[in-house]
Amino acid sequence: MARRYSTIGSQTYAASDTIISLVNAGTTIRHILYELILGSATTPADNAYNITVGRITAAGTNTAVVPVAHDSSSPASLVTGGSNHTVEPTYTAAAEVLNLSMNQQATLRWVVPPEEGFMSPVTAANGFGVLFVAASGGTPDFQGTVCHQE
Repeated sequence: MARRYSTIGSQTYAASDTIISLVNAGTTIRHILYELILGSATTPADNAYNITVGRITAAGTNTAVVPVAHDSSSPASLVTGGSNHTVEPTYTAAAEVLNLSMNQQATLRWVVPPEEGFMSPVTAANGFGVLFVAASGGTPDFQGTVCHQE
């Protein structure tokens, strides 16, 4: 049975800033991204945001976030999480796997069966990043949870 994990992160809005990233720590597994939950922790305002999920080939510099196992008997994740990036990850050009638009007043949830999610390659430092593309205004703090399986 596959092991499942959740990674939680946050980022204050700025165009092209990554909210959460997940990358393989080694070359022994591939992870599958199957759920994403995003919302703003800031006072509600009527602003629209465009967010994308892209493929990463280098993690950048961030605050490390440890993925938490859904089953407490699972071993530690072989994927590393990152939040609050000070140096952005390296994204593969034209390799966005998901593009979402949302209003700051709403919480967004995207989910598929785990075996049908987006797969990373079996390559160290490769994975996925959830990042802002554009906004109609404001600088809210977005909170997010990304779920993956290994």
